[in-house]
Amino acid sequence: MTPDLTDGGPERTDARSEEMNFSFEWYEDFVRDVDAAGYEFGRYGDPVEPGTALLRHDVDLSPERALRMARIEDEQDVHSTYFFLVSSPVYNVLNEDTREVLTAIRDLGHDVGLHFSTHQYWSPEDVPETDEPIAERVAQEWDILSAVADPIETVSFHIPPERVLRYEFDGFPSTYEPRFFSEIGYCGDSSQRWRSDPPEVDRFDSKMQILTHPGLWGEDDDSFEARVREGVAEMRERTSDYAEGRYVRQKFG
Repeated sequence: MTPDLTDGGPERTDARSEEMNFSFEWYEDFVRDVDAAGYEFGRYGDPVEPGTALLRHDVDLSPERALRMARIEDEQDVHSTYFFLVSSPVYNVLNEDTREVLTAIRDLGHDVGLHFSTHQYWSPEDVPETDEPIAERVAQEWDILSAVADPIETVSFHIPPERVLRYEFDGFPSTYEPRFFSEIGYCGDSSQRWRSDPPEVDRFDSKMQILTHPGLWGEDDDSFEARVREGVAEMRERTSDYAEGRYVRQKFG
């Protein structure tokens, strides 16, 4: 179904945009508006036809909040894709807690993909100009993620350097290829950019890629800086619980 973007789209979109906040309640309303506008939520790897919205989540800070978003979407029968980092010091995809999150997200019918950080291997100005070194690192991390999930082939770059934007790689699809990034509509909440430029569904293109970072959202609204600190606090709590349970209480070592 091609969305009808004439006559202002969903009736309450403009009013809600003026009250933009980074709460799960706002996100739930936003997803409902996209669905009500007639968009079909597509999958990477399928043709992006008019009326398709690719809903993507880059999981930088909080697997727990990613699962919270996945459940919101499931309640509305909406499909999306969650891209997880393998090289992050904030969470570990091989850890039991994160494995359970990955399984739960996939059990809800969502896809999982690799969120790849070039910054773990090269500075922004030193990202290789040839595809082979990047594709080799991507393949290594994809294999790791494959041990605990069934990732799609499409890769999402973390804080993408200019080198990867609007570029088609040999060996794997990227969410920043022209067909997903510049040849269709695109909006994202990076660094909570939506605060100054909230998305208005009635102005969306007929084909869209929509990006959110679950770690920037919560039960109540808060700033970008506060959300980052929350993510770090969650990491510390996970690490503390692990150390207490595995070493202090059991007196290993």
